Amino acid sequence: MKFSVLGPAGTFADAAAKAYLKTQPLTNVTFDYHPTFDQVYQAVSGDNIGLLPLENQLDGYVSATLQRLQTADVTEIGEVTIPVDFGLVANVADLQQIKRLYVQFKTEGQCQKLLSTIPNVQIITTSSNMISLEKFQSGQPGDAAIIPQSQMADLSVPLMMDNVADQDDNSTRFIVFKSRRAHLDRLAQQTLVTDQFKAPLFVTPAFNDHPGTLYDILGYFAASQLNLVALMSLPTKTQLGVYSFYLEVSGTRDQQADLFKTLERMAANYQVHPLGYYAV
Repeated sequence: MKFSVLGPAGTFADAAAKAYLKTQPLTNVTFDYHPTFDQVYQAVSGDNIGLLPLENQLDGYVSATLQRLQTADVTEIGEVTIPVDFGLVANVADLQQIKRLYVQFKTEGQCQKLLSTIPNVQIITTSSNMISLEKFQSGQPGDAAIIPQSQMADLSVPLMMDNVADQDDNSTRFIVFKSRRAHLDRLAQQTLVTDQFKAPLFVTPAFNDHPGTLYDILGYFAASQLNLVALMSLPTKTQLGVYSFYLEVSGTRDQQADLFKTLERMAANYQVHPLGYYAV
């Protein structure tokens, strides 16, 4: 089995994938590293699996992942949350001498306090924390990078700062998925291995928007006593002002029948795009 993740080895995605495997009875797994979200998504086929970041504690949901899930034929089979911590390395003696700073696009939003202390630096956004490290190592005096704390032990540079995220207790949640469209009837037949479940999905109004649309959608879950743990709106990109709602529903094993009855009723009035149903 191939397990496709954001690479190279050493990223938080790599650590999350290894943490997920410790909880699963999977053998003969080969890691398949890719530099971009799209390449990870495209690499997953058949019985292989992939992993992408979904939500960071400090910087919120990862829009690049949500935008792919919105139209993707995938089934989420699980999730894993890991702590993330960052350090700063620089080829200078102090912060004010930094000219260029390499930082991954999502990491930037988690280190705003640090960045506010060096407002004149040129920020160069990367697609991976490990690419930030590689760019820094092949750079020149005046370069700096925000990288995973775990990578700092092997470096020897003039300026090193530990734990530069805005909070010490920072974490990121990742989803694990297969390249297979999720169908309500197939998901309803799954048996949970724990008592708690999570069911992510997109709901899109099938007709023109009107006052109370979101109220009506939320009413389905309230009537069934199903708990919503996430609610986001994303443009459908079909025309300006038309949105889909990303939802995550949580519940217990004895609410499984209620969940799928509720989603079937919703499907009569809305476009319901289920993404999975898994134990948490």
